[in-house]
Amino acid sequence: MPIEFPSLAEFGLAPAAEVLTRGFADYLMSIQFSPAILLGMVRQDSVDLAASRVCLVDGAPAGAALIARRGWTCRLAGMAVMPGARRQGVGRKIMALLLAEARARGERAMVLEVIEQNAAAVQLYGGCGFRKVRRLIGAAGPAPAGAEEEIALQEIDPREVARAVDAHGLPDLPWQLSAETLAQLGPPFLAYRGGPSWVGISNPAVSPIGIRAVVTEPAARGQGRAAALVRGVMARHPAKEWRASAIFPEEMTPLFTELGLARTPLSQWQMRRPLD
Repeated sequence: MPIEFPSLAEFGLAPAAEVLTRGFADYLMSIQFSPAILLGMVRQDSVDLAASRVCLVDGAPAGAALIARRGWTCRLAGMAVMPGARRQGVGRKIMALLLAEARARGERAMVLEVIEQNAAAVQLYGGCGFRKVRRLIGAAGPAPAGAEEEIALQEIDPREVARAVDAHGLPDLPWQLSAETLAQLGPPFLAYRGGPSWVGISNPAVSPIGIRAVVTEPAARGQGRAAALVRGVMARHPAKEWRASAIFPEEMTPLFTELGLARTPLSQWQMRRPLD
C-alpha cells in the first residue's frame, strides 16, 4: 500500500481544498475550503503550503494537513482524513511525518486546537505527545437590552489591537488570538479603544458580528472596563447578534457573562507538543 505525502504547493490548491472539504464534511462543524480560503490562511495564519501535506494511499487522496509556521513554533492549522480512510492509522502517519519534518526544520514546538467533544481527535493528539494547555470557549447572543455608549469610543487602526495584545494579552494565547494573527486584519474588520481597553470586531455589516479580540491593561482589570467598551461597541452597531468563536481562554468567561452572552456548546483544547 504505497503512501505518498506531496505538499499542498505540489498537489495544487483546488484539489487540496476539495480533499479538506470532503474530510470535514461530516465533522462536528462542517468546514468549506476553497483556493481563496487557503490563500487567506497563508496571509493571516502563516500557513506554509510547502510544509502542508496531502496523504495519498495507492494514489488516492486519504487526508490532508495544514501547517502554519512562525519562529520556533509551528501549528497544525487543520487536519482531515477522508471518511473511507479512517481507522486505518492515516491520521497517525500524517502526524508522525509532520512532527519529524518540524524537528528537521529546527522548530521547538507544535501547537494545535481540537474540539473537546471530538474524543477520537483528542485521543489521537494525546497519543502523539500533545498536552493540554487550556480550554477555549465561545459565546453568542444579542447585545444586552439598553446597551449604550458608556465610555468614549475611539476607532483605531486594527494594528493597534495587535500591539495591545502583544503588550498586555494573556500569556501563550492561541494562534488565532495572537498579535501576529491580529496584525494581518484590516477593513472591514474594525477596532476600538476606550481608556485602558481595546476590542476588535469583524465586519459589522454582517450578523453575527464576531468579537475577534478583547484586551485590557493589567492594572485596570477587574473593573468592568472591557465589558463597558464592548457594550459601547454593541450600541454603535445595534440590532445585531454577536459571537465569539471558541478560541478564547476559559478564564475570559466572566467577560462574556457580564455581556449577557451565552456560552456556546462546543469548546476546544489548546494543546502543545515540545519538539526539542
